[in-house]
Amino acid sequence: MNSNGFYTRKTIDVTEVHTNIEQRLIQITEDKLKLILNEHVQNIEKKGQWVAPLGILITLIIVFATTEFKAAYLTADTWKAIFIITTLLTVVWLIRSLYLLYQSESVSCLIGKIKQGK
Repeated sequence: MNSNGFYTRKTIDVTEVHTNIEQRLIQITEDKLKLILNEHVQNIEKKGQWVAPLGILITLIIVFATTEFKAAYLTADTWKAIFIITTLLTVVWLIRSLYLLYQSESVSCLIGKIKQGK
């Protein structure tokens, strides 16, 4: 900065310029694009589905660690069996949700579908 409060102008020598201005055009009808994007939105929504079964599974594990099952409308063994079955079903649900998370599409895959129009 000079004494007037302004920056002094400097020049530099440009030795090489790289250009990357190639363009690709994708033509697709609006209805096909809507279908592809709706499917992609559904896939994105499925990515967060693992949170609910994980929360329920943690709760059930805490129940098993802290509860002594007692007879209330049903026998203690029946309550325990209900919680075991619920835990197993929750584990299956969590595995399925994690599989859907793993199988989610990338942006490159989405662009490929748009290019194909399927």
